[in-house]
Amino acid sequence: MTKSSPSSSPPTSSSPGDPEPAAAVADAAPDTVVLPGALDAVLADSTASSASDERRSLDLTGELCPFTFVRTKLALEALPLGAELRVIVDHEPAIRNLPRSATEWGQEILAVTVLSPTTWAIDLRKRVR
Repeated sequence: MTKSSPSSSPPTSSSPGDPEPAAAVADAAPDTVVLPGALDAVLADSTASSASDERRSLDLTGELCPFTFVRTKLALEALPLGAELRVIVDHEPAIRNLPRSATEWGQEILAVTVLSPTTWAIDLRKRVR
């Protein structure tokens, strides 16, 4: 399988419907401090990874809590913002503990799916560093 690398050059134009940077700053919460250049970095980071990137998968079958937590957190830290991670577990407490912990870290829970009577998939999206 061949995977192409994203271009290192910044985007040259915005897509129709993309908010203008000034509008994005105006939409910030009243208690949010927007640092000069921060919005450009966030916008560049959000366009750096392609929507066609395949979802990463982390097979933690055979692992017990708290190791499911530790390994999931390390895997998410290595991913770019917006990336998706599917965590496969067979330790029943992990289907409650991982989503709860990931929410506390500010990550997005996409789904918890039953794959078999003893195996589950927890789909996450990285929202914060």
